[in-house]
Amino acid sequence: MRSLTIFIPGLFGAGNAYPDDFPNVPALHWFINKSRYYSVTRNSFSYSLCELFGLKGNNQNDQPIASLSRLIDSNQLSDGAWLRVDPAHISPDGNRLKLTDSTQFKITQHDALELAAEINNLLKPYDLELEVPCPTRWYLRIKEDLNLKTTPIDSVVGQDILPFMPKIDDKINLVQLINDIQMTLHDLPINIKREEEKKIPINSVWFWGYGKLPDILKRNWSFVFSDEILAEGLAMLSATPFSKLPKGFDDINNKSDYLNLIVVSDFVKFRYCYEFDEWVEMLMCYEINWFTPLFEALKRKEIDEIKIETDINSLTINQNTKFNFFKRKKRFIS
Repeated sequence: MRSLTIFIPGLFGAGNAYPDDFPNVPALHWFINKSRYYSVTRNSFSYSLCELFGLKGNNQNDQPIASLSRLIDSNQLSDGAWLRVDPAHISPDGNRLKLTDSTQFKITQHDALELAAEINNLLKPYDLELEVPCPTRWYLRIKEDLNLKTTPIDSVVGQDILPFMPKIDDKINLVQLINDIQMTLHDLPINIKREEEKKIPINSVWFWGYGKLPDILKRNWSFVFSDEILAEGLAMLSATPFSKLPKGFDDINNKSDYLNLIVVSDFVKFRYCYEFDEWVEMLMCYEINWFTPLFEALKRKEIDEIKIETDINSLTINQNTKFNFFKRKKRFIS
C-alpha cells in the first residue's frame, strides 16, 4: 500500500472556536469529513515524533532528544549523555511563571555565544561547559550518570513552569542553577538592548531531553521529509532516506514510495500562541501547496492512503473511506 503520513501538530490552532470568516480550505475540509477520525492527546511534538520512529519513552526517563538533535547539529556521534539547555524567556503571568521558547523570538549566534559564556561561569564548579552549535539549541555533556527527569520544552511553553521543573538527585541542583542563571541573564547588556528594541529578552534556559544516543532504530519509513532537526536525527539513526521539506507536495519526486513520512513543525507554536491572522495565512499556504495536491493525488489513485496526525486528532482516508458520502460532517475544530 502506498501510504503517506503527515505529522503536523498545531494544525488546528489552540482548539478554540473561531469566527465565521474562517478560511476557505476545501481540500482540508474534505479530508476531515471523509476520514476515519479519532481524538488523541499529544502534549509534546518531540516525544510524539520519537514514537513515530519506534522510540518509546517511559515515565522514569527522558527521551534522549539532546543526543538525537546534536547528531545533526554537530555532525558527529554523540558520545555519552547529553542535555539540552535551550534559551528561553520566563515572564510573570498572574500567580504563575510562563515560559516562552524560541518559536516566539529570534537570537543571533553571536548573542547566543555571549549569553552562553556568562552561563559557563556558573557551570565551572560542576566541571561543565555549554556547547552552542546553533543559536536556539544549546547542549551540556554530562560526565556522570544522573537520575534526572525533565519535561520537554514543547509541552511547557505557555504554561506555569513550576510543576515541570527538573527532578534530579543531589549531584547537581538544577533548580538552583536555573535561578542563578536567571539572575545572571536578567541585567546583561544584551537583554537590556533587546528590551529597548522591543524584542523578547533571553532571561532563562530550559533543561530537557537528557540521555545517551539510542541504538540503531528499526526502519519504519520509506522516506522522511522535514525541516525539523529531530526528524533528521531519527532518520539518520534508523537509516531512513531523508530530505528537507519541499515547498509543496508536487515537489516530491518519490510520491509513490510505500511509507512516506512528512513532518511539519510550522504549526506547533499555534498550539499555545493565539495569532489568528498568522495561523490563517499558514493554513492557506498549506491548503494550496499540500492539501489540494494531496486530494488530487488520492483522486488519481497515486496514493492509497493518507494519514494526518496532529496534536489533538488522527485522520485516515483511503480509497474506500473517500466514498463515505453520508458521513456526518465534522466541525473543523473538534
